[in-house]
Amino acid sequence: MAEQLKIQEEQPKNKIETLKEKGIVSFDVELTPEEKDGIQEIKIEKALPQFNYYGPANEELIRKLTAHLSQLEGNTEEVINSISSLVAKVAEGMQKDFNKESAWVMVRVTMPNNEFDIPRWHQDGYYIKSKEGTFKSEEKTYKLVFTVKGAPTRFAAITDAEKYKQLDEESTTNNRLNYDNNRKKYDEEDIAIREKFVSAVEETDPISKDQATMYLVGDEDAKVHSEPPMDTPRIFMSVVPGSVEQIEEFRERYEK
Repeated sequence: MAEQLKIQEEQPKNKIETLKEKGIVSFDVELTPEEKDGIQEIKIEKALPQFNYYGPANEELIRKLTAHLSQLEGNTEEVINSISSLVAKVAEGMQKDFNKESAWVMVRVTMPNNEFDIPRWHQDGYYIKSKEGTFKSEEKTYKLVFTVKGAPTRFAAITDAEKYKQLDEESTTNNRLNYDNNRKKYDEEDIAIREKFVSAVEETDPISKDQATMYLVGDEDAKVHSEPPMDTPRIFMSVVPGSVEQIEEFRERYEK
């Protein structure tokens, strides 16, 4: 695989410097023995609704996520609290890395499925508005993803920009015309478009276990990624940092 397609892992250079230079960086979460035990022991026998939290990564996040994850039956309070505290730790680290007071923290708990056996290669759009109230800003937005348990997010580099743009436009059109109006047609078109993306991207080296990844979003150079095949239960989290006002504005917009 071409050297330029490898995801840059953190080296002696500061990871934020690498992120801003490369648009993506992976780094070790440095799990404690207790966190590793919690990940190993947690039982996932059903999917849960998506968990969304808007605010500082603090005790409130731990409390709300603990209540959410407690819907997973057959787990001890110690295990659930360990996972919740780990999510808060990772989210707090992302906040501090960007000197932000708040964040959108999302957690998904899923069961094995075939939905992403064919990758859904895409770029994330805008999340955070600038101080001027627009999405166009000199300050770039970055997102963190970490798979607590299960397969990690996949990343790819664009190898045919013209083909990628064409397929991305087809995907957007399919979503606009068919997602709410003709779901069967949407699903058929979606699979057909996904299969064509193989000619426009090349997957990068996979993320190592126990690593989180930060990457650029809301930009023409936003990093291409996809959910992985899910043949085991999965706990996945993402974090987008921002000011208190930015995260509140995002919450209001997202929850409409």
